[in-house]
Amino acid sequence: MSENKTLNNASINWHILNWVAIIGMISTSIYLTSHYFDVHFPTGLVGGTLCDINSFFTCSTATNSPLSNIAGVPISLFGLLVGIFLAFGYLFKSDEAEGTNHFVLLINMVGCLVLFAYSLIGLGTLCPFCTLYYIFSGLALFVFYKHSSLRTPSVKIISGYLVISLIVGGITWNNINEKNSKKSQLAKSLIDQFYKLPNLGKPKTDSPFLVAKATEKFSDAPIRITKFSDFECPACGMLSKHLLEVAKKYRGKVSIQYKFYPLDTACNGALKRQIHPYACMATYIAYCAPEKFETLHHEIFEQVSAAEGLSNKWLDDKAKSLGVTECYKAKETKEAVVEIINEAKPFNIVSTPSMLINGVKIEGVLPLKQIYIILDEILRRAK
Repeated sequence: MSENKTLNNASINWHILNWVAIIGMISTSIYLTSHYFDVHFPTGLVGGTLCDINSFFTCSTATNSPLSNIAGVPISLFGLLVGIFLAFGYLFKSDEAEGTNHFVLLINMVGCLVLFAYSLIGLGTLCPFCTLYYIFSGLALFVFYKHSSLRTPSVKIISGYLVISLIVGGITWNNINEKNSKKSQLAKSLIDQFYKLPNLGKPKTDSPFLVAKATEKFSDAPIRITKFSDFECPACGMLSKHLLEVAKKYRGKVSIQYKFYPLDTACNGALKRQIHPYACMATYIAYCAPEKFETLHHEIFEQVSAAEGLSNKWLDDKAKSLGVTECYKAKETKEAVVEIINEAKPFNIVSTPSMLINGVKIEGVLPLKQIYIILDEILRRAK
């Protein structure tokens, strides 16, 4: 009978590779678990994260999907446990632990492949940190495949893993229930306030300046958000980050349109004093490139938050790079922007940012968690 291959006989390079995989699994799982709680139970004004690179490479879509959790407990927590089990099994070497961990890695990889396919096909996105976890899991399994023929789990050890998983999952589930209870109390008060506010309807024209589009006609979307915004307003930039998160979370259910309201006397006759001297010019550029608005508005807000801020040179260069210099400087552009600004009058817009959520005006920047509460209730009532 041939002797079983074990990891004990692997070279030092393979041991280093295995530890890289284990540490990678643990690290990515910690981040993903933290991200899950940040998304579902945010504690303040939050925007994107380093895991949300763009509309395709984003963790938030996966985090908000049905397969992100088991009874509310994030599946990344179980990925973390798998990494910890591997680490302990590697530190306290035995044939039983090695065989059990090899078996666990096989089951884990099946789960990784299912989630990877679901992300690409079902969600149309790819979670960067989830993908890193899949890669590290594959790397660990490859090390076991090359150097271990032990694949039979020990009943004692696998039972211990299950008990630990149930205990950790149970504690987390209880903690999540407490968070949900507090969230429910906040939600009731917030929803009552929202539905007591008057419904002001919507602007007379739909805007071509969109960051999310659920339906061809703006008024047909279940959730309709109109943002009155100024490009030099820092709070407007913060709300824009929130609305990008809203666009991801409620994709296919929300339409978000922008209405320009620069706090600049060069184009806004409602102002009594100058506040943002470059706001009108930034608006002219955005007006001239509606097909690139989603990217462009983000670039302008990023420039505003940079140390050098907006300038005539930056705006002229941006208009030139977009090929809209003639439109940017045209008298007709200013006239069109003024018409858009005047659409704010029926809603008594006096500051930015202000937004209409299904006709209800909200001034300033709400915490993202509060926006989610309102939008979830809108969808619930729509059903």
